[in-house]
Amino acid sequence: MHLVLLVGAIYLIAFRLPLFADFSYLLPQDAPAVIDLRRLEARVQATDVVIVVVEATTPQERVAVVDALAKEFAGIPKDLVERVDSDDKELRDFIKAHEWMLVPTQDLRDADRALASKLAEAKKKANPLYVPFDDDSGSGSGSAAAGSNAPTELDTIRDKRRAAEAKLDRSHSVSADGLTAKIEVHTSFRSTDAGRGRRLLDLLDAARTRVLATHPTTQVGFAGSVIVAVAEHAAILDGMLLSSLVTTVLVAVVLALYFRSATLLALLIAALAIATTFAFGAAALTVGHLNAATAFLGAIIAGNGINYGILLIARFLEERRRGKELDDALAVAIAGTLRPTAVASLGASIAYGSLAATSFKGFADFAIIGAIGMTLCWIASYLLLPALILRLGRRTRNFDGDPLVGVTLVRLLGFRRSDLVCAVTGLVLVCAGIVVARYVAADPFEYDIKRLRSEGDDAVEARAWMKASDVAFGRGYSGRTYIAADDLGDVPEIVAALRAIDRGKAEPKKTIGDIQSILDVVPRDQDVKLALIADIRRMMADKALDALDDHTLDELQELAPPDHVSKVTIADLPTAVRQAFTEKDPSKIGYLISIRPADKLDEWNGRDMVRFADAIRELHLANGKTITTSGASVIFADILESIRADGPKVTAIAAGGLLVMVLLLVGRNRRAVAVLVATASGSLLMTATCALLQLKVNFLDFVALPITLGLGVDYAINVAHRHDSEAKPDPLTTLRTSGSAVFVCSLTTIIGYGSLLVSDNLAIRGFGTASLIGEITCLLTALVLVPALLAVGRHKRLPSDDQR
Repeated sequence: MHLVLLVGAIYLIAFRLPLFADFSYLLPQDAPAVIDLRRLEARVQATDVVIVVVEATTPQERVAVVDALAKEFAGIPKDLVERVDSDDKELRDFIKAHEWMLVPTQDLRDADRALASKLAEAKKKANPLYVPFDDDSGSGSGSAAAGSNAPTELDTIRDKRRAAEAKLDRSHSVSADGLTAKIEVHTSFRSTDAGRGRRLLDLLDAARTRVLATHPTTQVGFAGSVIVAVAEHAAILDGMLLSSLVTTVLVAVVLALYFRSATLLALLIAALAIATTFAFGAAALTVGHLNAATAFLGAIIAGNGINYGILLIARFLEERRRGKELDDALAVAIAGTLRPTAVASLGASIAYGSLAATSFKGFADFAIIGAIGMTLCWIASYLLLPALILRLGRRTRNFDGDPLVGVTLVRLLGFRRSDLVCAVTGLVLVCAGIVVARYVAADPFEYDIKRLRSEGDDAVEARAWMKASDVAFGRGYSGRTYIAADDLGDVPEIVAALRAIDRGKAEPKKTIGDIQSILDVVPRDQDVKLALIADIRRMMADKALDALDDHTLDELQELAPPDHVSKVTIADLPTAVRQAFTEKDPSKIGYLISIRPADKLDEWNGRDMVRFADAIRELHLANGKTITTSGASVIFADILESIRADGPKVTAIAAGGLLVMVLLLVGRNRRAVAVLVATASGSLLMTATCALLQLKVNFLDFVALPITLGLGVDYAINVAHRHDSEAKPDPLTTLRTSGSAVFVCSLTTIIGYGSLLVSDNLAIRGFGTASLIGEITCLLTALVLVPALLAVGRHKRLPSDDQR
């Protein structure tokens, strides 16, 4: 039966449990930000951009490498690459051909006014009856002053025109020194499709290798959201595999030394592996996927779930050392550990389950998988593991003497003065409480997005090349947020609403950066522009200008519009420009507006991203309409807000649930008090330690607190139960027996959390660090504080006294 279920679980994991690294899956799919994101995804073409940066030693080498790479990239299958842009000549030719219609209307008005002033001055000079009473210095008033100012205004207009033309003469894909170039590889998929992203990156890397074989002095790097997504996805997957491997090997070594039985170790690991596999099989049927918060739960479930089997086997071996037969020893072990481990399992499930109370989907998924996993591990420990021991463990060798762990614990943590232990602990907890209060008051949440990303070689290299691209070509080639209008007439209103956000603000205070819309290439006021151009053309043809000197006439002719200027239509747009504004429905062109944060905003600063998200998520237009949108910044802002709002609630639910459970199952007695005080103390010490180490709370490591509460109950209840079960309760005896088993349980969990520290993902590493601290503090309070609380003031009392 177990074998059939195991095969079914493996099938579900392999084919029904995908990993979604996209942060949008950390929020409920019915959240407004996610709904808006899915709506955008349904309209915006599923494309992204890989930026290929070429750094050559000479301009000639740059040209050769770019041409070779472009030819290689063009051969990549169309399901991966939509098009390759190695030069923006088509765009520059388009701008040159329609420059008069693309000039800002205000510039045309300024030129028209300045030319009119110049023409009026020329006509006055041509009038034989005109006598200039004002000098040429411009100090007078009236027409003379206007005329003297006109050349300066025309010079400004002419300089702007020359600068624009000089810009168009050089490719924007080439740096000013001619040594760095940019190739844009437009993908046929979104960056969140890590599978196709990996395939594309492999093909790009192979093409790079072939080209650089004949150009060894040139460097070529890849950047952009596709490359970062592949690196982040790989970091999570590699971290999962590595942490699982490290946990398995180290836990096996620890248990082999503790049990001194390869057979029992193999049976325990087999039962645990089956239970963990069942948990993820159940996840495929319940949650349906893994996300960035649940991808590494395997190591946590295994690290925590193994505790029940360890306690059972430890008690079994203890009874065997006392001379009992295998069947009797196993029966006593089950009877002696069933209740406390059941309480511990229920406590862990409550701790995990409390996360379901949040609107943060990452927590809710974590809650379901974790709670099911801990329950299945307990069931396997008391159904499957005993059956395996009875069938395959009868030849297990027995070793006399107390376990070395227990003896060592007695030497290190053994005490006789329970009252002194309680007093010192109380003083430490008061200090810890002060530290925690200051920590919470100072806002403990993580706003530095750099601390949530991967530090793997691939991710670091991608960021380095992105920085090189930003330096050479400026920001703006990635990280754009889109707004989709439902009505084409709303586009000007949306652009106006975006510009109004920063109206009158100083540069450092601005929120909105570059705004791109169809209005940039198909202006809406073309009739006004045509009228101004016609007026400029008429004035340029006026014979009165002949009165001006040849130099002035030549400068004016430079500003003369061509004889034929026509309106720009969507049909005139270059392919690359038209596709940028075309939706999945090819008939809908021009409804999309893309924006970036202002240059002074730090895209790695969570506070800046929240500010940007709050500015764009909902726009109120002048026509009364409300436009909503979403994107990476909006998703991040909502994740942060969800944690801030629901975090305290989750902690309160976990604490309340554990309190009720302990009081109902343990009773209202000293043992329950010891368990609850030790659990609260361990959690308080964990938070204080995180504060002292300046660890901030992010979307992953916040779950460490409710999990720590569950672990605190786990360890404390097992120590307390054994202490009060002894004929003569004594802290030293407790440390030597169940204390050693609890220590080994904790050590395996410490290994599980410690294995997360090898992950390249800093968020996962932060979770591992916080959980590791909680594990250690809960272990110490269970081994030191619980026996002290149970022993203080009752040296001559019977174990049953507090039950009365």
